Amino acid sequence: MKTKTLKNKNTVMLITLGIVAVVLVLLAIIGNMRKGGKGTEPVVEVISVEKGDVRQEIEASGNVESEWKKTFYSPVNATIENMTVEAGDSVEAGQKLIAFNVDNLEADNQKAELTARTGKLELEDAQEQANQAASKVAEAKADIPKLEKQIENKKNKLSDLRQQIAETQKNAQAQVQEEVESAYQAAVLAAETKYQEEMDTYNNVTKPEYDKELEALKQKINEGKGTETDKEDYRHLLDNPPKVPELEDVNPADFQMTGTGMADTSALEAEMENVSSELAALQSELASKEALAQSETTGLTDAAKEKIRISNNLTELETKNLQELLEEGRKGIEAEFSGVISDTKVSQGATVTQGMELFTLQSMDDVCVDASISKYDFDKVKEGQKATVKLGDKKYNGTIEKVNRIAVPNEKGAPTIGVVVHIDNPDDGIFIGVEAKVSIQAAEVKNVPILPVEAVNIGKDGSFCYVVEDGVIKKKEIETGVTSDAFVEIKSGLKDGEQVLTDIGNHSEGDKVKAQEAKTDK
Repeated sequence: MKTKTLKNKNTVMLITLGIVAVVLVLLAIIGNMRKGGKGTEPVVEVISVEKGDVRQEIEASGNVESEWKKTFYSPVNATIENMTVEAGDSVEAGQKLIAFNVDNLEADNQKAELTARTGKLELEDAQEQANQAASKVAEAKADIPKLEKQIENKKNKLSDLRQQIAETQKNAQAQVQEEVESAYQAAVLAAETKYQEEMDTYNNVTKPEYDKELEALKQKINEGKGTETDKEDYRHLLDNPPKVPELEDVNPADFQMTGTGMADTSALEAEMENVSSELAALQSELASKEALAQSETTGLTDAAKEKIRISNNLTELETKNLQELLEEGRKGIEAEFSGVISDTKVSQGATVTQGMELFTLQSMDDVCVDASISKYDFDKVKEGQKATVKLGDKKYNGTIEKVNRIAVPNEKGAPTIGVVVHIDNPDDGIFIGVEAKVSIQAAEVKNVPILPVEAVNIGKDGSFCYVVEDGVIKKKEIETGVTSDAFVEIKSGLKDGEQVLTDIGNHSEGDKVKAQEAKTDK
């Protein structure tokens, strides 16, 4: 029995010691909590606001184009004898590109020289003709009285013939008028007879038969026996009654006398025509003689001589122009600058005319990229800004040369702004028409407060950050400036050294946390 009692006491002692130990642990925990609970706050990563540099770049793309293009036109009418280039070929300044066959031009030039010589001879010939005209004046003055007498005789003869024809026609017209009146009366009588016969037929046959047929159809329809055809026939008869004959109107105008009668005056008219022709010839001859007699010219006037000299001068000028064209044709077409042929309208052997388009030459020394940027970036891009142009595996320096003032939709319908980026250092790696990537250096600030972009939040009222102050998360409104892919300029709202949360995570404003500096790569 003693042994059992001892075992029970040992068990009680062990239980008591365990309870004491648990109480001591609880007291230690409670004591620690009463001291402020240090070391229990969650740890958050922060980054301190510090000064640095930020460069804002805008990406764009476009096609390479030449800034200096010239389209060449033919200076002459000729055949292309030799053409050494085609579209896509590179050429050097001064290189001869087209040679013309100038055989026709040389022939035209010779023709112009002969024309000039002819003009001088014409002046001499005109003087000789003037001398001959003076002798004809004297002859004309002597012939005028004879011609005037002959003309008077012819006029008297014409007057007699006209009177004979008039009397003959008058008699014929009286006879024709009588015949016309008789024909008119006969036509009136025939029209009345025809009308009476047609009315008899209408009243005795046509109208009774029409009324009979109409009444039969009406009765059949009223009795309910009429078919659709009967009804249509009935309506047709009602709409188309037989036409009442009308007295034909005999128009007296149809029986008016035409012509000049039936008299045969052809012999008199033929004679009169001959006399008229002879009179006209005499009058023409008289007019020519009178003109000669009044001219009193014995040679070319000073004005006429000056006119001929001016004409000769114009011919000489035309000859000089042809000589200049001949020289242009012999010279052919040379490249005025180095570049590439972008378009050809002709080929060797073609016949061209003056002013006809031949080809277009584009400079490779003055090139640009015609690019497009988003409508959201238009206020960031300015003329004169620098850029980097990537063409294949090569990079070139560029300068913003032009910013369009109007947005145009791209293939997806989104508005874009066109920019022209001049390539400052072109080389043999440039190809017209290929796509190039452009990185525009829109803005840059140095030694300003900055933060990583992931630390800046954007709300409906603007940008803000979460900071840790005295172990508590606080929200601060900020003003941002230049932004790059990695960093943002902080213009106001934060000071150097302030600790900013990179990610608030599941925490909220007002939570107690422990700040730990995050590792960043700048």
